[in-house]
Formats: sequence, structure tokens, C-alpha cells
Amino acid sequence: MKQTSAQLHRMSTDHSEFFPVQQTSVSYSSISSLNTLDLYLPTPSSSHPVKHNYIHGGAWRDPLVSSRTVQPALGYLSPKELPIAGVVSLNYRLSPYPTHPTHPSLPEDVARNARHPAHIEDVLNAISWLQKEYDMGEEYVLVGHSCGATLAFQVVMNQWRSTRATASGTDSLQMPLAIVGVEGIYDQSQLKESYKHSELAAIYQEFLEGAFGKDEREWSRASPGSADFAHSWKNGKLAVLAWSQDDELVDELQIVMMRKALHKGKNEKRKDVMIQLTGKHDEVWENGLQLANAIIFALHELAGLLSSKIIAQS
Repeated sequence: MKQTSAQLHRMSTDHSEFFPVQQTSVSYSSISSLNTLDLYLPTPSSSHPVKHNYIHGGAWRDPLVSSRTVQPALGYLSPKELPIAGVVSLNYRLSPYPTHPTHPSLPEDVARNARHPAHIEDVLNAISWLQKEYDMGEEYVLVGHSCGATLAFQVVMNQWRSTRATASGTDSLQMPLAIVGVEGIYDQSQLKESYKHSELAAIYQEFLEGAFGKDEREWSRASPGSADFAHSWKNGKLAVLAWSQDDELVDELQIVMMRKALHKGKNEKRKDVMIQLTGKHDEVWENGLQLANAIIFALHELAGLLSSKIIAQS
């Protein structure tokens, strides 16, 4: 694994300094109150303003982990020094969490009683909306933390796009050039197996069943670790798997499983990289530094790959 720089310092304590144009809770669908996104733009006039899309984690159900969790990282992302034209952070419908200590879900709340594939359908709808509203095309980086990383790689899995194409009569979505999975869950059954003897076993069983149902065959079909990316993500240029050895909630086997899937579905035009972060599972996004490290690494890698392509074609 590569080690990201520990010398990165926060350039601004106020994310509005780098991204003064902000639009929060923008609706991309009328399905529920959680079908919204936040836009952070350095200028209001860029013709292609959205280049970095973030998907939050929270075990598909935590109402306190939302699109706003990207904000601590924004103070490290200077558009003047990085090839980044803007940031969008997505919300999506959540699975039931009736036992949440402060914000329990209610049975009648459409926004918090979702089950797979509702989560990925929401993410695909958000990307479709962005591509229509901002002419985003394929030149974007998709970043996800924890189950957000699951969703990021599900975006380029054929089965969800095929379902969408059948429903809409067309599949006009353009896939991202790069995906960054941060502390990701890539094999749900393996996650359950890894922690079956720990104090987390009952919690993991509960949120996995809440998100995917009791049939573990559905878990497997939904797992990026079992996907074939060779045919489903043909335009992909970069896949980054970022993980911390201090992660107490997602073990290294998740990275191993995803690395195998990427290797099996290897596209000769795509570069696959693993990088080492530091900090516990939620600390990676809470202080912003480690999430920003992963984003900055991917932006520079992708810029280099695209520059090499231009030189080779000239």
C-alpha cells in the first residue's frame, strides 16, 4: 500500500473560502425528503462545475451521518492548487433504524424505510440529475466512505444500470473516470463473518438485514467484491482503495476482496491503487485530513493519467 502524505495542512478552516458558492439540500428527486444534495463551487460560472461527487456512509441507516460529513475535508481542497472544479455531496434514502438513541426512524417515514436497491437507485438518480443540470459527462471522481464506498462501486456494476435502463427505456448515465473507496464495505457476507465473534455481531446482522433483507444471496449479488468490472466500467481510468489499519469497524479483508474483484475485472486502461490512511473508521472523515488525502491523491493520479493519454495521442 502507498502511504499518503502526512504533511498536508488545512489551508482554510472555513470551507466557504474555497467554495463560496454553496447550495444545500437541493432536491434531485421528489421521492423523499432525503433525496437531496449539497453543491460547493469555487465560482458560479464554470461550465462544468461538478467534478467530485461524495457519498456518505453510516451503515445505510444512520441519520446523523449525512451529506454534510464532507465539509471537514473541504478546507484542504484548494481549487487554485488542485484540479477540482467543484464538490457535490449526496444524500439518499436510509434503511430503518428504530433503535437509534436520539433519532429513531418511524414506520411511516418514506425517507428512512428504504431497502436495497433503493439506496443505489437514489445515487444513480442523483448522478443523472447532475448530468442533465450541469452537463457533467464522465469527467468526475466518485468518492464514498464506508457504505458510501459500496454505493460508489455499485454505480459501475451492470445490474443496477440494466435495471434502470429497463425502467426508463434508456441508459444515458455516463460513468465516472475514477472511484475512490474509503474504508469501504465491499463484501457484506464477509463483513458479517469477520465480526461474528465480536461484540459488533448483532449490530452488523441488524443493519445488513435492514439494508438488504435476510436472504444473504441478495447480499452477495449486491456486493462490489463479487462484480465483474471489466465489462461494466469500460471508461474507468482509476480505482483507489483507501483504508486505515486503525479502522475498528471494517477489517482489511474488505480491501482484499475488492482488490481481487478489480484484478479479475482488470481493464488495461485503468490503474488500481491502494493507499494507507490513519485513524479510526469515522475519524477519517471527522477531521477531514485523511478523506482529503485520499481525494487529493486521486485527483493528482487522474490528472497524470489524462495528461499521459493526451501526450500519447498527440
